[in-house]
Amino acid sequence: MPKPISKETFHFINDPVDAINEAAIGLTEHNPNLSYIPAYKIVYRSDLDVFRKDHVTTIGFAGGGHEPMFSGFVGPSYLSCSVSGNVFASPTAAQIFEAIKLCQPPNTKSKGTLIVCGNYTGDILNAGLAITRATAAGYKVRFIPIGDDVAVGRKKGGKVGRRGLSGHVVGLKIACALADQGESLERVGDVMDYIAANSGTIAVAFDRVALPNNIITEIQQLPPSTIELGLGCHGEPGLRQISPVPSPEALTKEMIDLLTNTTDTDRGFIPFSSTGKNEAILLVNSSGSTADEVLARFAELAIAELERQDINVQRMTLGPMVTSLKQSGFGFTVWRLPRFDEQGVLSRDEALECWDRKVEVVAWRQ
Repeated sequence: MPKPISKETFHFINDPVDAINEAAIGLTEHNPNLSYIPAYKIVYRSDLDVFRKDHVTTIGFAGGGHEPMFSGFVGPSYLSCSVSGNVFASPTAAQIFEAIKLCQPPNTKSKGTLIVCGNYTGDILNAGLAITRATAAGYKVRFIPIGDDVAVGRKKGGKVGRRGLSGHVVGLKIACALADQGESLERVGDVMDYIAANSGTIAVAFDRVALPNNIITEIQQLPPSTIELGLGCHGEPGLRQISPVPSPEALTKEMIDLLTNTTDTDRGFIPFSSTGKNEAILLVNSSGSTADEVLARFAELAIAELERQDINVQRMTLGPMVTSLKQSGFGFTVWRLPRFDEQGVLSRDEALECWDRKVEVVAWRQ
């Protein structure tokens, strides 16, 4: 395998230490729906003090550099608040604990808080510390880390499981809608678990990611005419490098097959039926600098490929949802909708009603 080539790249920021805070201030300063606590990097809906009294609240947290996740999804009918760490670094346990306290009214019985993050060791360790402290203090919390990356198979994932990519954005769209309607923490959490168990994501990168640890930084490039299938959102190794670059049609088919092939015992995570009718929701995510025009073409190809496999796409959204700074690449997230006759925590019709529910956030494409 040829060695990657490095080059210098430019980051349009001030001091890297201040980049996340400045971004959050810019997001919230003139948005009446949002408020911000700079000391803890917490973005929250401005009506939270009223909403938390009789609703389940929801927290999404992650390292910075993946914006608009999660701050761009804070607002009515979506997240109650988000917590950000430094670039590609988990928020601290103290930050997460402050968010829990913010979400539950003091000295009053609360409906509880759902906390969601991607399945990464640092995030889970810090959340565990925060939740232990919160539980001891009397707060009601449910924690669900999401792993949806099918590039990490069962053998490689082992007990750690899959990496989190954009599956939690899909799951939270439904779970937060239910919370907004007054459902219990148990139901909201069970639905989040259900969606995670029926979803998968596969991404492809056209280049690697450059950390903004200075205004000018070095970036490792892929070899010429090469893409990397399954590259992680922090630059973790993918499934394989592909050269020459395949046609959009061939690349889409390979990516969709990784999501839908139920005979693959290592990567067949989404339980599509081999006999009955299958329906799905599709999210096409830009990992940073991939334009909507490109995403739209791949969305069209993905829908056609899924239809060829007798999987009908009921809803689709695209755009930069979970980025890796300004990386060039994209990913498909597929969620298998409940079947008409499926008895479980969520019906097909309710799933679509929640998906269609209007939200007041800055990043969701209605």
